[in-house]
Parts: sequence; C-alpha cells; structure tokens
Amino acid sequence: MVEIGLNNVAGNPNLTFIFFIGFTMLAVLGLRFAYYAYRNREETEMRSQAPIWTHLVYIGVLSAVFSLAGIVEIVSTLQLPYKSAAMLGATLMLAFAIRQIHYTATSADGGAEKTHPFERLARSAFVASVLLLAVVLFQFGQSNLAAAIEGLAGLSFLGYGVAFYHDQISNSRLQGTMLDSLLRHLLPVLAFAALISIASLAELSVPRIVVLHVEVVFIIMTATALMTGTIKLRQNLASL
Repeated sequence: MVEIGLNNVAGNPNLTFIFFIGFTMLAVLGLRFAYYAYRNREETEMRSQAPIWTHLVYIGVLSAVFSLAGIVEIVSTLQLPYKSAAMLGATLMLAFAIRQIHYTATSADGGAEKTHPFERLARSAFVASVLLLAVVLFQFGQSNLAAAIEGLAGLSFLGYGVAFYHDQISNSRLQGTMLDSLLRHLLPVLAFAALISIASLAELSVPRIVVLHVEVVFIIMTATALMTGTIKLRQNLASL
C-alpha cells in the first residue's frame, strides 16, 4: 500500500531537499517549455518547422514526467525507477530536434534531406535503447545493467546531437536566423540532460550516493538551460 510521507533519497535529508528543489524546477520549466513549443507550433505559418516544435513539446513533457515521478518518490513510499527512461527519452528528443533543425535549415538553403540507411538504423536503435531501459528498470529496478544501458545511450545521444550541431554551425548560410539561435539554445539542454544519464556509468565503480550528488547538479543545470530555451521560444512566439 502506498503511504504519503517523506522518503529520503539515499537516506540523506540534505540530498533529498536538493533533489526536491531540482525536480520542482525541472517539472515547472519543462511544462513551460512544452507550452511555448506548442504555441509556436500552432502559430507558425511555416509547416516545415512543425516537426521541430513537436520534438520540443515532447522534450518538455518528458522532462516534467521524470521530475514529477521523482517528487512522488520523495513524498510517498511509491518507487518509480523507470522514470529515468523518461529523461533518457527527453535527451533523445533533444538530439532528434537538433537533427530536424539541421535538415530544415538545409532544405531552406536549397538542399534536401538525405537520410543514410545507417542513420535510420541508428535512430531505430536509439529508440529501442530507451524502451529497453524502461523494461529493465520496470523488471529489475536500479542495477548495473540499467546503469550501463542508460549511460551508454545518453553518451550516444549526445554524440549524435553534437555531430548535427557542429555540421549545421559549420556549413549553414542561415547563421543569425531563428533556427540558428534555437539550435544554440538547445545544445546546453542536450548536454546537461545527457549528463544526467551518463553519470549513471559511475555507478559501476563508485557508491550510488556519490552518483546522486552529481546527478542532482545536472538536473538543476538542465532546468536552468530549459529556462533560457523557454525565453527564446517566447521571443519567437512574440515575433509571429
């Protein structure tokens, strides 16, 4: 039976307090980010940008789901270890959003989206890794296997997103445009969100409480990066 009451993270009241603040920030800012992404999608007249805004909505919603699940764990006896799959999913959506911005900018610059079969396979593998993590966490809870899947997947998503970011920044003739600015705001979100998952790799060699101290820092930094991203979304919405 689920009971309501304070459930300390790793038995540490101070760490619990910091996690509660971090989860609350990320939940609120994630929902605001999703709201403004949705408004941009509805208000824009450029249908080619709709997939970008849809990815951003998913990012905000998944970040909020992860955070709200963390808050539930703190204020009740209910344990939701598979919440990490939601954060990993948000990281994947960030990488996909950067990819979509790259291809949208390329198309607007006179090019066309050309997806290599290997990339399609990689994207399918990325989605499968998020689903696999959810299944492993649901069946076995926190474990070395789950930590390895989460950490390696997060590292892969980060590398995938950075590759498209670097290609866009290096080759685009659209520098200074809204898409270019949005891309620069999304990179910090991707980096900090990925580091939440990548930190799990340390569980293979160090105590979990050490990893949790690092993880909560990245949660707060992800929330902060989402806040600056939300400002950009609001500015773009005002210009439509």
